Amino acid sequence: MQSVATPELQQIDGRRWVWTPARMGGALYCVVLAAYCVVQGVPLDRLGQTGWILAGIVAVRLGRPLADHARAVLDWLPLLGALLAYDYSRGVADTLGMPVRVAELAEADRWLFGGTVPTVWLQERLYDVGTVPWWEVPVSLVYFSHFIVPWVLAAAFYLRDRERWAGYMRRIVLLSYAGLLTYVLVPAAPPWFASEEGVIREPVERIATRGWDLLGLRTAGAWLADAQADVNLVAALPSLHAAFAMMIAVTAWPLVRRRLARVALAAFPVAMGFSLVYGGEHYVTDVLVGWVYVAAACGAARLWERWRAGHRERTAAEPEPATAS
Repeated sequence: MQSVATPELQQIDGRRWVWTPARMGGALYCVVLAAYCVVQGVPLDRLGQTGWILAGIVAVRLGRPLADHARAVLDWLPLLGALLAYDYSRGVADTLGMPVRVAELAEADRWLFGGTVPTVWLQERLYDVGTVPWWEVPVSLVYFSHFIVPWVLAAAFYLRDRERWAGYMRRIVLLSYAGLLTYVLVPAAPPWFASEEGVIREPVERIATRGWDLLGLRTAGAWLADAQADVNLVAALPSLHAAFAMMIAVTAWPLVRRRLARVALAAFPVAMGFSLVYGGEHYVTDVLVGWVYVAAACGAARLWERWRAGHRERTAAEPEPATAS
């Protein structure tokens, strides 16, 4: 016997294929962004990324009142200003006269691992000068995710829950400026720099982006080389790559229900740590300190949020002053 759909079901099924302004805007946005990435490369600069994020938010919310789009711009502009100030300040953090720590972090890793520097140990066993092994593809992909995933997640939070977005970005800004303060007070060199200076006697290569060559995407390596050129070379401690990966895992964990997804989420900061250490970008000590900074930033943000919530409750509970009749 053939089943007949009820009018309600027919209406629901029909709605799934309706091209609303928001869906058309989102589809067009994806096409334009993909074309831009092919021609110009993935936008890695702060202004470019924020511009594309705002364009995407507007595109997938077409049909809403103009005030909603204006609010999105006003929400993101202060955040953009804070992160731009961080970017420019980070570049001069090593010019303020503090001594650069080159040997201390290498010694810390040797102490943790019985006299061995993990970067040296890994590169001696896995790195091949002549060929790019398959495992460097995930290394490069994980390393590259630092420049994209935190901001994609921020955009997704903004579209779904503005309050969650605000809490996430509050922690990101706190984490970034805590790292900046450390870069100013304790400028520290990464393993590849220490090797060039002779502090680490064994050769250490900067190889976190070689996997793109195996994929035939040499231009992606060039994008990352440009991004690395803008990074403070003595900003090893803490590793904000590792810290951002852990922040993503901590923030997204309560929202993920599937066991496999949780396993992948828990593995992400570990994979980032491996990519950084194997690639010569950071010591294990840098990674561990970055994770500690995540705990501190989350704790500080949570305390402030509790204080603000309590203050609002007390203000709401206060009786209104009597007015003279």
